[in-house]
Amino acid sequence: MANTLRTMFLILIFAGLMSMQYNIDSDKTATRQIKNALELAVHDAALALDESQLSQGKIVFDQEQALENFKNSLNYTLDFTSSSGYYYEPKSTSFYKEDLYIDHIEFIDDTNATFPFTYTNADYDIIDTLNGPSIVAVLATKSPRYFAGEGITIRKAVVYEYRK
Repeated sequence: MANTLRTMFLILIFAGLMSMQYNIDSDKTATRQIKNALELAVHDAALALDESQLSQGKIVFDQEQALENFKNSLNYTLDFTSSSGYYYEPKSTSFYKEDLYIDHIEFIDDTNATFPFTYTNADYDIIDTLNGPSIVAVLATKSPRYFAGEGITIRKAVVYEYRK
């Protein structure tokens, strides 16, 4: 009887540890994917330049096109659909189960800064010296869960800059 109880206890401990491990692995995977997708999306957004300003030697972002490139890149990379504004809903085939939200996106170019420029954002604890026109973006979502438990909030920030 003692061996049976001990075996059942060990099985319960093992099951608990395995569920924790799966959830931690889910957190790590989601964090890595969000960071990679955000870096790609900000790069794609940075490709949208105002060509008339570029011919004069100034780097100025076409913010409408840049935002469109940014959203399309996120939709493609993370398997989301843009629902409204800055919210994205996961498709049924997506790894994520919660909505994704663009917390912050900011365009810093030759029209609103001189470089080098010290960028600070107290809301997201971002302090960076920008040597050229840049795009700053912050995304947030909840990590998916395989087993019971509340997913962690993943918030990632990326600064993409052109060097002058």
